[in-house]
Amino acid sequence: MKTLFATFVLASSALTASAQQYAANDYRVCPVPQTQKGLTVVESVCGKLTPPAFVPGTIQNLSQLQGAQAERDGFKQRVADYGTCINEFINSYRRPGGDASSSAPDEAACAHAWAEDQVTQTVVDYGRACIEFSNRSMTDTNIEPWSGSCYPEVSGNGHG
Repeated sequence: MKTLFATFVLASSALTASAQQYAANDYRVCPVPQTQKGLTVVESVCGKLTPPAFVPGTIQNLSQLQGAQAERDGFKQRVADYGTCINEFINSYRRPGGDASSSAPDEAACAHAWAEDQVTQTVVDYGRACIEFSNRSMTDTNIEPWSGSCYPEVSGNGHG
């Protein structure tokens, strides 16, 4: 019985390890040149994506903070739309008659990975600028105090 249990534990460990390796290998890390090619390849189809810049100390009032928040949220939506466009672009190479030897789908996938990284950076940059404004609004009587959230709520599936 102990041998059967040990075999089961080892088999379970091997399955878990291979699943973790697969998940780790599923994340695409692209060299900068390939990402740049991907951005160029998809630009004519999906457009150019330019992330907003949020710099701590530049938000001076609640109206500017709310505008920056709307810009952050709008960028998140643009990246979602950009990702859909890139997926359609990649799928166009999988259709009959598509060029199976083209590197464009891989390059496009790198552009998508870059765009997702830009969303993360945008959320972080906005959060830092928002926290700086919030802290300043608590000590400066000329600024209406802000005590709201500086980061979007995260839903249970990891996409906020």
